[in-house]
Amino acid sequence: MKTKLFYAILLAGTISCSTETSTINPMSTTKSEEVQNFEKSIKSLFKPENAETPDEMRTHKPMELSERRKGILIPSAIELIKSSGVKEKEINEVTQGDKEKILTWAMKVYNAKIDQINENSKLR
Repeated sequence: MKTKLFYAILLAGTISCSTETSTINPMSTTKSEEVQNFEKSIKSLFKPENAETPDEMRTHKPMELSERRKGILIPSAIELIKSSGVKEKEINEVTQGDKEKILTWAMKVYNAKIDQINENSKLR
């Protein structure tokens, strides 16, 4: 009797632990690596080492990123734009290296991809 009870508890524990990991977050599993990297680079702007310096606060408009902080976002922004099928040559032609244009384009791509993910998750 005790062994049956022990095995029942062991089986219940095993089942509960295995189903715990099987529940997944559909949003994070459907996001591409480029989308996740872009989100990470945006979040990295809030780290202390990437905070605005007093000098940067004085030299640019409020609610505008400094050149240094834009530079943090640019690599992942370009990768995100490329993931939509655009070649680097086209990115250079359209933006002419303007960081503001690159970031604006990346935000449009990001929003389109998030909208698509949300649409797909509603269909499930």
